[in-house]
Amino acid sequence: MKKWTWILMAVLAVITSLAITIATLEGAHRRSLAKQVKEQSVVIDSLLKRKPAMMDVKLYVTDRSKNNIYGRYNKGTITIPTVKTYKLEVDSLAIYN
Repeated sequence: MKKWTWILMAVLAVITSLAITIATLEGAHRRSLAKQVKEQSVVIDSLLKRKPAMMDVKLYVTDRSKNNIYGRYNKGTITIPTVKTYKLEVDSLAIYN
């Protein structure tokens, strides 16, 4: 009977030590997450306090493209789209000092 008592006590000791270890690791993980949240909130607050740079951007385009169509002895109509799209990109990283 004493043998079973010692085995039961050993098993309970192992379970207790595992529970304490898990609780300690979980607490460390929670503290780490809380620290990360504080650091991220500082970064977000500093980004929100930044003054935006307002710029007037104008795009002047001279389109000198040509459409040369050689259709000797051909009959019919050719439609060429005249709508053209131009894209202006501004590097926002170069604006801020």
